[in-house]
Amino acid sequence: MKRLLLIAMALFATATAFAYNPPVGGENIFYFADPELLSGGASATGGALHVVVPASIAFNPALPALNQRTAVNASYSLAFDTKTESPWAHFIQLGAIIPTKWCVFAGTAQLSFADMNRMQLGDTFVFRAGASKDITDRLSVGANIYAGFYFAHNSDFTVGADLGAVYNFDDLGFLKNPRLGLSFINLGKPLSGSYEVQGLDGTSNAVSYPSILTPRLSFSATFFEVNGFSGSFSTDLSSPAFQNLVLDASLGFAYRSLVQVSFGWSMNMQELAHGCAMNMPSVGVRIRFVINSSKLSSRHEDWEESEMGPSLAWQDMYNGIHVISTGVQLDLGLADTAAPEIILWNGEE
Repeated sequence: MKRLLLIAMALFATATAFAYNPPVGGENIFYFADPELLSGGASATGGALHVVVPASIAFNPALPALNQRTAVNASYSLAFDTKTESPWAHFIQLGAIIPTKWCVFAGTAQLSFADMNRMQLGDTFVFRAGASKDITDRLSVGANIYAGFYFAHNSDFTVGADLGAVYNFDDLGFLKNPRLGLSFINLGKPLSGSYEVQGLDGTSNAVSYPSILTPRLSFSATFFEVNGFSGSFSTDLSSPAFQNLVLDASLGFAYRSLVQVSFGWSMNMQELAHGCAMNMPSVGVRIRFVINSSKLSSRHEDWEESEMGPSLAWQDMYNGIHVISTGVQLDLGLADTAAPEIILWNGEE
């Protein structure tokens, strides 16, 4: 116990040693590239609708633990500023989730080209790889390692790890499927500002983003289910480098998991204190349909009912920076929702 306390104190001292001056949007850089994350899924519990994509491990590496099917995902986002003459920003993400008998592996790679006047995130490449596992019927845990590079004005690198857990509760009154998520992300060397990107203060270079040692606590649940329609919510509270406070909230509605509409909203206290405009809520739509993928492999009959989920999201950030994101996820095979059948005798006397 004493060793854990010493480690926690050392990490806290390391975090506070960095001057807090990320660029505008620097804490959000990992959810720009995917429509599910942009529209409220950037959460330690998977957001209101609990849609887990490979990039979800950037917020809690334990999230893919219950995935039963191999998933591949690709997404692209475009950002442009209607208030100032500024270059367009581009975000690209590729990822996969691979279940095995031991655990669930997940990986994602993100490319960002964002040198906008009001949101100078720079040009970055970050790769994450993680493993997660359900320890009990209620508790899942996971861990990531990551590495990345900045390759615009001068250069820099980032390397580190993420830790996380998700706990599923019994129903709490009218709240169905309540979940609690806890993660500690960016445990390592952040992008540290050896390049020329403007920080929050508007005068000096940005440092340490996304911020080192960011704890994130999340709660989500479904609050109604009627004739195939359902409504859910999630709330996240995070504290980047223990020098900021960020609130993320999402609201989602679904019809039999075939059509999903979600709304997300984020409030960054340090950005508001430095005069940044309040973000408008994001909105996203996802449609799921079954495809016949038996031709993919004659040896995989269970792939004959795979699912494809294209999605689209939009958000107006900082009064005029519009982000449009589109993506698709392919889940291979049919989800196993039936309990195992156990035969004690063959019926013969």
